[in-house]
Amino acid sequence: MTRAAVILAGGAGTRLRPLSSDECPKQFLRLWRGRSLIEMTFDRIARLVPEDQIFISTNEQYRKLTLEHLPRLKPENVIAEPARRNTAPAIALCCFTIAERLGDAATIACLPSDHFIADEPGFIHVLDRAYAYAESHDDLVTIGITPTDPNTGYGYLELGDAIEDEVIRLRRFTEKPSQEKAEEFLRVGNYAWNGGMFIWRASVFRDALTKASPDIATVTLANYESMPNISIDYALLEKAPNVATIRGDFGWSDVGSWEALRASGAEIPEQF
Repeated sequence: MTRAAVILAGGAGTRLRPLSSDECPKQFLRLWRGRSLIEMTFDRIARLVPEDQIFISTNEQYRKLTLEHLPRLKPENVIAEPARRNTAPAIALCCFTIAERLGDAATIACLPSDHFIADEPGFIHVLDRAYAYAESHDDLVTIGITPTDPNTGYGYLELGDAIEDEVIRLRRFTEKPSQEKAEEFLRVGNYAWNGGMFIWRASVFRDALTKASPDIATVTLANYESMPNISIDYALLEKAPNVATIRGDFGWSDVGSWEALRASGAEIPEQF
């Protein structure tokens, strides 16, 4: 089986301004013993995926910065979007490019570049299980994060029946809840945080996207700027009937606030 990965690194890191900036957004800040989140993400994925089959989705503005942080990355594996159009067009362009290079049977993980994971072996286990399931089933797979508190800053996944060991049918995506709703989700127990991590075979993704958002399924570099600005959740996953979830509890944080940044052990410069 051919495994590939897309690291999503086009974000501007607006929630951590002014430490994060347009010139050097969150994923490129070397705050973890001299390492950046994108470096740590690449090294994690490289434990499961050949390095020459890891791709970076980023903005043209960050092509050079990406290669500076990832010297082992093949330059041709940087897929730079000519304009910011959110995750649906970016992921589609990358998955179609990978399918052209590696074939429609390639199984692709799409993972954020700017998240912190404390328990890397735990994460690797969950990602490996997700790959294995996606390789043999015609489902789109998400990784759900086991909630540790009633956080209102995350979207939630409502989980249904078990499909097989560790794999659960996704019932629906739920937007960021009120405090009361978040507490209810935690109490009920069949909810997970949406960590924005997805795994699927290239052919399964193309078929599902063509049905859910046919306009985005036509994406190329030439027509990229005409694509709608929409997330992969809205364009595909909330519409698709064949979504499965694997839950994980591996010390995950989207590092989306100053509090989360400090909790991750980042070495924050004194002036911030």
